[in-house]
Amino acid sequence: MGRGDRPLAGDGDERMTARTVLPVIFLMALAATASGQTPVPVVERTVTQGDVATRVSLFSNQVVVVTVRRDGVQDFMRSMTLPDDQYMVYLATFQANAEELDDRPISSRVDTANAEVVLSLHVGPDAPRLIRFSPMSTFRLPLARIIGALDDIQFQVFEASPSAEAMRIWEPRKGDRVELLNGTFATVVEVWDDGLLILEHDQTYVRESISPSTRDQVILRVVEPTP
Repeated sequence: MGRGDRPLAGDGDERMTARTVLPVIFLMALAATASGQTPVPVVERTVTQGDVATRVSLFSNQVVVVTVRRDGVQDFMRSMTLPDDQYMVYLATFQANAEELDDRPISSRVDTANAEVVLSLHVGPDAPRLIRFSPMSTFRLPLARIIGALDDIQFQVFEASPSAEAMRIWEPRKGDRVELLNGTFATVVEVWDDGLLILEHDQTYVRESISPSTRDQVILRVVEPTP
């Protein structure tokens, strides 16, 4: 099997290096999060086309942030938290392919006056590494994999429902007041061990059970979390 055919890392020593480094990075990320330290970036990319700059950043606490600026003014920002297993897949992809990057990750450079990509890699043997290139350039396989993974993460953030992300990280308690998607309000009166919620609707006092998988389909936002 050729070097370019390997999905994440090389054979022998290279593969052992990736396997050794990745758990260390993950444990460092968990330790930083647990101790309340500021999360550190894993990889960041800014694509500038004319007066529009789109930035995607993945941090060690598994949070992805995407911002869009026009003429220097931010007009979009959204964040989401990747699940543990998905974060580890992306982290493995970035780490292993950063190790395979040589001094010439761009196979064919194209000059574009009003468009530029700036990639910051905070993993790999040369971290931190800054790579600048045109979005019209062609890349060697390791950089192409990194770009592909970033495209996938950015797409997920653009497509994510803000309500779904908020519901995913919400830890409901008895007494929390919520606004529902139909414009009415309700209060959490019971929280079961399996995550099932019992809501009591305002005015009607009708009670409704909501499973963890359907929260974002019923609840818009938490209005008054219980202290």
